Amino acid sequence: DIARGEDAELTTREHVLSAKGRSRSIEQQLADDFIERRKDYELQVSDGYVVGRVNGLAVMGEDSGIMLPVMAEVAPSQGPGEVIATGQLKEMAQESVSNVSAIIKKFSDENISEMDIHIQFVQAGQQGVDGDSASITVATAVISALEDVGVDQSLAMTGSLSVRGDVLPVGGVTHKIEAAAKAGCTRVIIPAANEQDVMIEDEYEDMIEIIPVSHISEVLDIALEGEAEKDSLVSRLKSITGSALKEGNVSGPSSPSPQ
Repeated sequence: DIARGEDAELTTREHVLSAKGRSRSIEQQLADDFIERRKDYELQVSDGYVVGRVNGLAVMGEDSGIMLPVMAEVAPSQGPGEVIATGQLKEMAQESVSNVSAIIKKFSDENISEMDIHIQFVQAGQQGVDGDSASITVATAVISALEDVGVDQSLAMTGSLSVRGDVLPVGGVTHKIEAAAKAGCTRVIIPAANEQDVMIEDEYEDMIEIIPVSHISEVLDIALEGEAEKDSLVSRLKSITGSALKEGNVSGPSSPSPQ
């Protein structure tokens, strides 16, 4: 119809893409419009290394991927130490922060009972954050802040996390990968269990490298700066979560729920 309306001899790729846009639901078109306007105010970083900042990924609506940076800061506590997460987190997201906290407490050499760990989901907006697909993002940001080691900003990531350090599958992985590519990232970490779910458009294949992982130690090895410090952190993390690795029980559930 679009091609005929333009009196075109053939239906081209541009006509198909235009039709795909028009056939989306009103809710999805509103989500796309929101994401486009949001770009004017985004604090995106896609190069260099930054301590305590990780490029997370999320899905808005049914199939609109967005970059969702997570920042972490560690400060002396005025009372009992606690983990403080902001960004309008809903129940499942709060639970994922609790799971990450379990790993951090076991991982850290320092007494974090005397520290406050602040976690901020940047530009989450009034709709808040639902689901647990930012778990590996939160864990990487907090460990980076605790150890004062930079995180590669050309990298984005998505993945759920068990209390034993396994990276579990998430929903919307294709849309998240495309969002990372659009934002200028050159690499993206996804759960190994989601490899079969990746169906990105051809134009994104040369823009971004997809790295499947099964354990949080692999995430740190890829994301953190400095070989000596990184090797030490990865070794320590493997030692506390080694039972999961030895048993080979890192694949997670076979059917991810959308997040």
